[in-house]
Amino acid sequence: MTDLQALLRATAAEGSDAVDLAEDAVADRIRHRRTRTRRLTMGGTTLAAAVVIAGTTWAVHPGAEHPPTASGPSAAAVPPRIVTSDVAGPSGMEALLVGTLTADANGCVRAQAGQSMVTLVWPRGYTVRGDSQSFEILDAIGKVVARSGVPLSIGGGAADRFQNTWTGRECATGGHLWMVGTISTRR
Repeated sequence: MTDLQALLRATAAEGSDAVDLAEDAVADRIRHRRTRTRRLTMGGTTLAAAVVIAGTTWAVHPGAEHPPTASGPSAAAVPPRIVTSDVAGPSGMEALLVGTLTADANGCVRAQAGQSMVTLVWPRGYTVRGDSQSFEILDAIGKVVARSGVPLSIGGGAADRFQNTWTGRECATGGHLWMVGTISTRR
C-alpha cells in the first residue's frame, strides 16, 4: 500500500468527506504520519527494552525485602529425590569429587562442586529423607551417610551416560553423572 492510499484510508476512517489533494498538503500529511510512526516505534522499542532490563535486574538482584518468587510449590514442599544404580555396593572407582549436597528446584539431589552441579548416582537401596532444604542420604541398612549443606569428599568416578536400569531418570538431565563410592566429611 502506498503512502497516498494509506492517507486516503485514514482520512476516510476519520469521517472526513473532503480530501485535500494539493501536493504540499498531501506531502505534509505523509511526512507527519511517517514522523509519528517512527516516534511510536522508537517509544515502544525503548519501553520494551526498559522492561526487559528492569526485570532482569530484579531477577538477578531482587534486594533483601523482595525475594524472587517461583510458581508452584515452595522448595521445601518438593521432596528430595536421588538417582540410584542397579549395583548394590558403592562404586569401586577411586576418583574424588569434593562438593556439598543440595537439591534443585525439582528436588533432585546434586553435588555442588565449585561452579558445577553434578548428578550423583547412589548405590541400589540408598534413600533420601527430609525436605529439599534439609535432607539426609541413607545407605541400604538405614545408616545416614551424607547430609545436605555439609562439605563432602565423595569417592567414585564419572559415568558416561544414564543407564536404563537406574532410577530417577528425571534427575539426570544434562551435566555430569558421578557413581558414588566412599563418602567422608571434609574438614
